[in-house]
Amino acid sequence: MTTLLLTVLIGFAGGLAIGASITAFFVVLGVTTRIIQWSNKKEYLLLYQISIVLGALLSCLSYFYDLTVKYLDFLTIPLGLIFGIFIGTIVAALTETLDIISIAVNKIGMKKWLYVIVMTIIFGKIAGSLLFFLIPGFF
Repeated sequence: MTTLLLTVLIGFAGGLAIGASITAFFVVLGVTTRIIQWSNKKEYLLLYQISIVLGALLSCLSYFYDLTVKYLDFLTIPLGLIFGIFIGTIVAALTETLDIISIAVNKIGMKKWLYVIVMTIIFGKIAGSLLFFLIPGFF
């Protein structure tokens, strides 16, 4: 009984630590506010907040209950598209927030190659995702 209770407490503490760090990441770096600014739809602020919380909740539930889409093959492409848009939006907002690309381009002195750098990053992300998801045992 004590082992079960200790396991639950350790899992809960780990979940709180991860949740607090992700929340700090979104708030301190201003990723969520950047997404709201891009969309120019401040009236949907509550919807954005609910979406973020539900996304985190569904992600946790998928790990706890080992949810798969094995028998729902028709959902694979729409879910992949939605997940890709989410990750791309977060990465773009983080890049915009930290001005990583502009600082790197100015430091290296490659302003005329900016589009090549951005396209290389995009194609690299696509290639990595395809390798990860399409080749069995790659991960």
